[in-house]
Amino acid sequence: MSDTKKMVKKLETDKILYFTPIILIIGVCVYLGINLKRANELINYCFAFVTGNFSWLYQFFTFGCLLVCLYLIFGKYRNLRFGNEKPEFSTFSWLSMIFTAALGGSVVLWATIEPFYYLIGPPFEVKPYSYEAYQWATAYPLFHWGFTGNSMYCALGVAFAYMFWVKKKDVNRASSATSMLLGDKITRGWVGKVIDVLLILSIVGGIATTLGLATPLASELIVSVFGIPRTMTMDVSLIIFWIISISLCVYSGLHKGIKWISNIRMWLIFGVMAFVFIVGPKVFMLNNFCEGLGNMMQGFFKMSFYTEPFANKSFDGFPQWWTIFYWAWWASYASQMGIYFARISKGRTVKEFCIAILTATGLGVWIFFAVFGNYTLHTFINERLPQLADTLNNSGNAKAVVQVWGTLPFPKIFLFAMLLMTLLATITLLNGTAYTLAILSTKKITGEQEPAGWNRISWVFVLGILALVLMAIGGLKAVQTSSVLVSLPMLFIFIIIIVGFFKVAKEDDWGNFQRDAVKTVPLAIEVDAVENSDAKSI
Repeated sequence: MSDTKKMVKKLETDKILYFTPIILIIGVCVYLGINLKRANELINYCFAFVTGNFSWLYQFFTFGCLLVCLYLIFGKYRNLRFGNEKPEFSTFSWLSMIFTAALGGSVVLWATIEPFYYLIGPPFEVKPYSYEAYQWATAYPLFHWGFTGNSMYCALGVAFAYMFWVKKKDVNRASSATSMLLGDKITRGWVGKVIDVLLILSIVGGIATTLGLATPLASELIVSVFGIPRTMTMDVSLIIFWIISISLCVYSGLHKGIKWISNIRMWLIFGVMAFVFIVGPKVFMLNNFCEGLGNMMQGFFKMSFYTEPFANKSFDGFPQWWTIFYWAWWASYASQMGIYFARISKGRTVKEFCIAILTATGLGVWIFFAVFGNYTLHTFINERLPQLADTLNNSGNAKAVVQVWGTLPFPKIFLFAMLLMTLLATITLLNGTAYTLAILSTKKITGEQEPAGWNRISWVFVLGILALVLMAIGGLKAVQTSSVLVSLPMLFIFIIIIVGFFKVAKEDDWGNFQRDAVKTVPLAIEVDAVENSDAKSI
């Protein structure tokens, strides 16, 4: 028996951090599953309560994170490095990992259909399908997937990187980072456990949203490619397929297999994007992206604080459905992404780190909106899909997206490529997330150890059940609510982490601070950094 297997057997599961969130999630799933009618009412109430009462908080928090990042870029810490060692990765490799961090299967889905959502339901009381609606339809996606959302990862990432590479401390969990402000005595007690349970629930909620979008898309692609009628059985079969695939990887030690799958996925993503650009309306794509970028910059502050208090007294309008949802979705991933970016950024300056995350991650997504989103708008303008709005409203975004893709040349081949990409992207996403959740729920794990295989697989199983329940409830709001609910308490934890970083950095007089302690390897996302550029992969 290998040393690795021996170490796995010796690892002890943190019973509070493992069983508490799993019992809560299973309990919610059972209740919602046997009360689907009541579940829909409850989902609507929870979504309206959080987005209606706390829209202002999400808007102020995300814009505040952006201000923090700007201060870090131009302030006194800008030229300080995370540790005295040389960077672990070349600049090109480092930027590539950041660039691809957000590129998952559902990004292509949103890039295809999100602009059309805004065209038929525009903000600011604009008339649908008007010229002004087209302008906002090209601007808002760039805003939602741009600097502001990424600023959450950046602000938290600086705090985690400081703990990793300057203070030489392991930061597996949010409770470890909050100790910078709250102190070790508090965070090592029940308060720390509560913080870590909330972190786990946040990650689960964010991934459930992603899985709740990816599964219907994969099902619709199967229907289009193979002509098989879509049923709930197909969705369940897809979840089982993903569980079995990850189980094989876990128990066969196929880390190289996951890396190979991840690389195939990236080639497919860039391949389909290049194909759509080549065969699509290139001049229209470039011109509309250029105009959309200008519109986004012009309306940036208006979009950043838009809550619609007068036009929509129930606070369930455009900003709640879209902007607040996106900030909540990003927040559910923020800790995981912050740790990942910190892990790969040893030896980088604060300014390098912030500029790279604010620009490279967003740029990677913007390219897809420039190509796929503008292809959809061009297709609709030229009346090649006049029924697209009806399909979107009556059959959901997955079917609408497949209809758009079906207008491309060689539709069967293209749709098969998109099916393969969606399946592979979900495998790598679930594997990376299950690994992170297993680490969070394991006691005293070192950099040379791996969490137990059963632990990882159990989290995949839980994620699959939650996604199926959300899909059974039906509608986009169900999967949106998953992220919205779990993100709210995390905002306060993130504020504690960011404030704590500035407090400790000031006390340490960072820049003159030196530490001779033996370097400790960070643990949060242990899989090969290139492999886990799927840290978010929404």
